[in-house]
Amino acid sequence: MRIFIDTGELDKIAEYRELGLIQGVTTNPEICGMHAISANPVDLIKGIVDIMGDGYVFVQVVSRDPAVQVEEAHFLAGLGPNIVVKVSMNKVGLQSIPRMVAAGLQVSATAVNTLGRAIVAAECGAHYMIPYYGWLEDALEAPTDLITDVADIYRAQGYETRMHVYCRRVVDVKVAAVSGAWGVLLQPQDLEHFFHHAQTDVAVNAHAAAWQKQYGDTHWLNYR
Repeated sequence: MRIFIDTGELDKIAEYRELGLIQGVTTNPEICGMHAISANPVDLIKGIVDIMGDGYVFVQVVSRDPAVQVEEAHFLAGLGPNIVVKVSMNKVGLQSIPRMVAAGLQVSATAVNTLGRAIVAAECGAHYMIPYYGWLEDALEAPTDLITDVADIYRAQGYETRMHVYCRRVVDVKVAAVSGAWGVLLQPQDLEHFFHHAQTDVAVNAHAAAWQKQYGDTHWLNYR
């Protein structure tokens, strides 16, 4: 399962890319506005592509006109080797996505928060589909079963659309992974939860303290 970071913060993207944790970056118009590095949003996308190399970079169209969305998609696809064009799964996207797919572009339906939208995304040929699972769970404060239900439907219907789940918590990642999701995307502060747990810190600090008491400020290479 692929792990994506959902941000335009170039330093964070570089940090996690260097760690080898992420295989891609997702952006949206809000991210492009919040993390602008110039008056030209293309500069931010090119900066992300430079860091990611042949990794995936998802970029969302802005226009709400289907014909213009298709033109935007062609332009965006030329900004990097693995650009995936994001399109909101609404009535406009229903018109533009099939045209993008027919043109050979990689397309992801996004802003999917119902089974109906998930089915339409697959029916109109989107290569990827992003359910806003984390936000949906937060908003309803109750299990929605959206991811498991979509996974069952996609398998039953033989859809080739890959599910790429927006997560807020590690437990969201678990649901996505068990359901066979192609990938997950998390904001930087949520991705940090992969590394931090209070009990882990207690154990690691205790180990370090015991070593320090006996051997001082050394490591194994001091004894070779």
